[in-house]
Amino acid sequence: MSAKRRYDLVSLGEPLLRLSPPGFGQLRAASTLEIRPCGAQANLPANLAVLGWQTALLTKLPDNPLGQLVFEAYRSHGVDVAWVRSVPGGKMGLTFVEFAAAPRTPLAIYDRVGSAASTIGPEDFDWPAILSQAEFAYTDGIFPAISPSCLAATQAFVSAARKAGCTVVLDVNYRRSLWPVEQARAALEPLLEQVDILVTNRDVSERLFGLSGDNEALLRASAARFGCKVVCLTSRQTFPGNRGSWQSWALEGTELMQGRRQEFDIVDRYGTGDAWLAGFLYARCLHGTAYALEFANAAIALAHTAFGDVVRMSSEQIEAVMEGRASLGAQR
Repeated sequence: MSAKRRYDLVSLGEPLLRLSPPGFGQLRAASTLEIRPCGAQANLPANLAVLGWQTALLTKLPDNPLGQLVFEAYRSHGVDVAWVRSVPGGKMGLTFVEFAAAPRTPLAIYDRVGSAASTIGPEDFDWPAILSQAEFAYTDGIFPAISPSCLAATQAFVSAARKAGCTVVLDVNYRRSLWPVEQARAALEPLLEQVDILVTNRDVSERLFGLSGDNEALLRASAARFGCKVVCLTSRQTFPGNRGSWQSWALEGTELMQGRRQEFDIVDRYGTGDAWLAGFLYARCLHGTAYALEFANAAIALAHTAFGDVVRMSSEQIEAVMEGRASLGAQR
């Protein structure tokens, strides 16, 4: 990281509160709900802060105990929340999550309409002043879908990041519940043309952008279409017995790279993609893209094994998984 800039990464988006019955309980029968902060755009800077990066979050939170809960949670992970704006009388966005054992399907219900963060607009932050202090600027395809003002804010954020010389990172993260394909495509394509590091998957590439072919073809078509310096393609599979696997590929310039497949038990899958991207960015700055794929795959394997969207894991723990040195014996 450059010594000239205050932040390694600045992220724009909406944190949420995740409410879920303990264990594999059903929402329809719940009498108790566990509360955990969540949200991709907040998870990434938190995961990177745990790994030692200096990160900041740009968002709005309600001026009430729920907003304070989220504020304190991400501050405790090491994220700079000094730029977060407090909204009197604002609402906290919520997601109700039901974990499930096979064959029951996991369930997520969102209540984010009218949230404090949904009112973020292009005039809310001094983009040039903030982003001139950042090496990386991050957001995703969820945040601009929340409201027209959030889309305008995303456009201002990405444009200012480019002008400030930041490396712009975007995870497409398409959510069909937020906007239809045609609207998402029209909004995201101009943004992707300003992105340096793009993360996508096969479903998004095919459904949203009409691309086809094998993994290499999808990566090369994405790079050619949007001009991104690095394009990452990820794939998660889930199996009976709460088992899963993860694979990832990257195209940098003309070089195609693949990370070693990781298998894991699934305790909590929510937020794990953010752990992957955090691992990728962190390791790429140290040892390059090929190493970063290996490191990030190990990071997401670990992230699946603990509750919560942000898992406190060290680079040494991740490297142990990556190198096959992790022990299943109790540490005493």
